[in-house]
Amino acid sequence: MKPMRTLARVWLALGLALGLAAGAAQAQTLEDIDVRSQGDQRIVRIRFNASVSYLQLAPAGGSADYTLRFEILAGDDGVLRQAVGESRRLPAADGLPELLVGYTPEPSNRIKQLTLRLAQPMAMQARQGPNARSIELLLRLAAAPAAAASAPAIATVASTPGDAATPEIEAEAAGLMAQARAALDARGAEAAVSQFNQVLKLPPNSQTRAAQELIGQAWEQADNPARARAEYALFLKLYPGGEAAARVTQRLAALGGSVVAAAGSAAAPARSAPKAWSGSMAQYYYGGKAKTKSLVNIATGIDQATISRTTESSIVTSVDLSGRYTAENSETRAVVRGSGASSLLAGGHSSSSIGSAYVEHRHKGNDALSGLAVRAGRQSPISGGLLGLFDGVSLTYPVSDGIKIDLMGGVPASALISSPGEKLLAAVVEADTFLERFGGNFYLLDQSTQGITNRRALGSELRYGGEQWSLNLLADADLLFNRLNALSLHASAQVGAQTTVTLLADERRAPSLQLSNALISSGVASLKDLLQTRTLSQIKGDALATSAIAKQLMVSVSRPLDTRWQLSSDLRYSAVGALPAVGDFEATPATGGQYSWSAQLTGTNLYSPRDINNFNLSVLSTPFFKGFQFSVNNLTGLQGSNDLTLEPSLRVYMQKDKLDVKLVRFGPGVRLSWRASSRGSLLGEFLYETSRTDGPTNHDNSNSVFFYVGYRYELF
Repeated sequence: MKPMRTLARVWLALGLALGLAAGAAQAQTLEDIDVRSQGDQRIVRIRFNASVSYLQLAPAGGSADYTLRFEILAGDDGVLRQAVGESRRLPAADGLPELLVGYTPEPSNRIKQLTLRLAQPMAMQARQGPNARSIELLLRLAAAPAAAASAPAIATVASTPGDAATPEIEAEAAGLMAQARAALDARGAEAAVSQFNQVLKLPPNSQTRAAQELIGQAWEQADNPARARAEYALFLKLYPGGEAAARVTQRLAALGGSVVAAAGSAAAPARSAPKAWSGSMAQYYYGGKAKTKSLVNIATGIDQATISRTTESSIVTSVDLSGRYTAENSETRAVVRGSGASSLLAGGHSSSSIGSAYVEHRHKGNDALSGLAVRAGRQSPISGGLLGLFDGVSLTYPVSDGIKIDLMGGVPASALISSPGEKLLAAVVEADTFLERFGGNFYLLDQSTQGITNRRALGSELRYGGEQWSLNLLADADLLFNRLNALSLHASAQVGAQTTVTLLADERRAPSLQLSNALISSGVASLKDLLQTRTLSQIKGDALATSAIAKQLMVSVSRPLDTRWQLSSDLRYSAVGALPAVGDFEATPATGGQYSWSAQLTGTNLYSPRDINNFNLSVLSTPFFKGFQFSVNNLTGLQGSNDLTLEPSLRVYMQKDKLDVKLVRFGPGVRLSWRASSRGSLLGEFLYETSRTDGPTNHDNSNSVFFYVGYRYELF
């Protein structure tokens, strides 16, 4: 009955969240995160609510903190405009330490960034996932020091150096142990784990045994009993006798571990069962003020005006909850993720949204229904190219090894234009692997409103994953308009000397083709009403006239310079085509070719066990203006208190247009996060920006302040 009570508890929380956030649909960028084992490698798959392109992971070597850059190629309007940050936590299991994934969106920038934080340093690689909606992280587990297994068991914690290690190794190990013990005494658990791991990676030496014992204490201090039990169990396997073994046996028993079980296999933690429930709640206060001073030359002299205003004052609450019930041959999961914003400004607008709210059942038996999965509620598509968030039902069924069928039906939840009587049906055939390293899918989509076909598309995603290079290709053809809706190619290759070259070529309609786009410029509420005054052919023409062709081409090169420094450079071209006058809309000229070049230098662990330093230089050229930007971003886990993270930043931007109007913008900022306990974190950010615009007839000075402060709490 306990699992049922647990699920009931979760559903009560889900009901409260739905009551608070009922209403609009605003897709969150992060959909889900999970992990699977492949030998001594763990593959973490991050799924998104949008089509994304992986760009870069930094640093290139082993670390506890990483930054991952990606680009949003296509997504619902809620994803593109998202301003509230997100976080996902992957608990420690199967030898993989706890992983925190943080996302801080920048609504004006299609290049996004994830912050990845491991509970202990590990070497990590990244790649595009099996489709355009996912990115995968590859982490290889470190092998236990094999030579240590034959070390003699003696009564003291430290072993005699003997011939086990050279004087140089002994000196390095002693230095690392001194730092690790200091971090442990200062309750800097993460720094201690990192240093003890460095000792254990060295050849067997006089500090190996002590490090193996004390790393268990460090994991205890980090509120991670599963990892502590695993390290203690490994100690007893390697050093079964003596006073230290007695101490470790007592600590292991206090954590609920078994000495008998430890004697079996302790080289790596066993896979822990998924938690029956998980969830978090976050709440932030957002504030902002701006002041503008303008000087304008007029016939009688100079006119001066000063405007001060509060630009932001709101409380944003987000909830992420899930419950899981596992039976012998099945698993049932309930998920809800939503957010709500309450404006405190006079006349301000308050909103609420639900990004996900569904129940999913998976059958795992050995019968004909094995692998069947059914999901009902608000959800992102299982796969299928340009499908968006919808309310409905999806079904997945494997018809043979590596091949499955996905069926989806419901109502679009975040359409650009809300039309009455909307319906969505889609069928997808997926092949995980064919011709050894190839995979992909084919999909057919039919979307209607009031019984009128709104969008009908045939599409395909093709992928290839090799040792040295990978490729992802997406094509979406609209059968209603007989036009290509999207064509995208993303390829990545290792070309030697650890150099990675990434290519992105993308052309698509923006927004995606559908008949209801004609409603944007007509002011009419439904296609049925519009058909009273326009023919179907005319409506198609109006819909085409509101969907521009957007093109972009990007080449990126990244290479580690050494174990601490990594250099990357991007060259990008983009252009958006012209739109004719239609209905209430005036004609829109083409943007012309826009070119940008950027270089990014990333330094890791330059002055501490946990720091990342990014230096970025960008140059932008368009037919209308030229721009230059330099930015510096830093992430530092403060020494002796690695639960406190400081992230200062600085951005300088200069622009000059064809009318000789010059703009200079200067913006320092700082973000703070403090993990006050194993469940609770306090977060805040402060950004200040000052800008000056000088033109032939006017001079403007403006200053703005933006900040937020809040908390995030793991409920279970």
